[in-house]
Amino acid sequence: MPPVRLAYIDCQKGFAIFLVVLGHILQHYYSDVNIAIRIVYSFHIPLFMFMSGYVCFRKYDWAMIKKRSTQLLIPFFSYIPVRYVLNILLNGSIDSSLFQYFCHVVYQPDMGLWFLWALFFITVLFIASRRIARRINLPEWIVFAAVAGLLNGIVIFGNVRQFGFHWIAWYFIYFCAGVMWRTWNENKNDTRKFDFRLLISCAIVFPVMVYFFRMHNEPPTFYQWINLGRLFPVVYRLVIGMVGTMLVYELFKLYNKQTERLHFLSKMGGVTLGIYYIHFLVLQIVFTWPIFGNAIVIGICLYTIIVSIISYALSRACLRYRIPALLVMGKWPDRTDRAILA
Repeated sequence: MPPVRLAYIDCQKGFAIFLVVLGHILQHYYSDVNIAIRIVYSFHIPLFMFMSGYVCFRKYDWAMIKKRSTQLLIPFFSYIPVRYVLNILLNGSIDSSLFQYFCHVVYQPDMGLWFLWALFFITVLFIASRRIARRINLPEWIVFAAVAGLLNGIVIFGNVRQFGFHWIAWYFIYFCAGVMWRTWNENKNDTRKFDFRLLISCAIVFPVMVYFFRMHNEPPTFYQWINLGRLFPVVYRLVIGMVGTMLVYELFKLYNKQTERLHFLSKMGGVTLGIYYIHFLVLQIVFTWPIFGNAIVIGICLYTIIVSIISYALSRACLRYRIPALLVMGKWPDRTDRAILA
């Protein structure tokens, strides 16, 4: 029998990967000041990292690192030559050799599947921090907070951004938040019960914060009237990501029975890594298609649906074959995957 899964968790992962596809399409056709972009980019990656920590809350063993290296680094590196060849096919030529392109992506993972790169090193830091906490007999959250503070202090005051260090430092916070939240829920034995007060609070606060939110780590728009210092925008970005994440989390828990009927989201949640990998390649082709003129909203909706369906279908197809499954999703198909394909 495949392992029992919480339906609302898979649905949230499916919803998160749908937001990733939507966000990339919005960013291509709209400016950064568009409200739809600001909503999506304020929390969709924090939600993904939170959920990644949420499902890893029991991991202590270094063997987890070996599994993650296969699951995350193989797709990260296999994507580089595929993207390189696709660039040549679509553009006719490229200014660098494959080796130069490879080195550039490793130095600046934003050019590739940076999320997988960051998640791998976040997992390493998480396991190391957890083992340190057990060895020195400190509560885990204290060690997590100390490591997160140290890493982000280096980013803020040292401006260290090479090798995706800034993403690793930032999203380590959300990953650990997911771990601690799941641990707390497990201790209370209420992984399926929603918190009404938290849901209402987030539903009120999130729209207000989004209204002032700006992309690319820029200060909130109210800074034109009041400047609260250099560190406040960092805190603001951290809080809005967490508020948006908790809003979605509690909404899916509220409608837990209904989410069990949302098979399309649940199915997408089972192949998020494949969709993440493939949708970038599909988008390169889609972005060569004609824009929908004045009906740009309709075009964005159609493109998002088309890209999501194609990426999902190709991800399922990869699971049927060992080599594509390994290169795209970092795994050999197993009983859980056969359940997904059923």
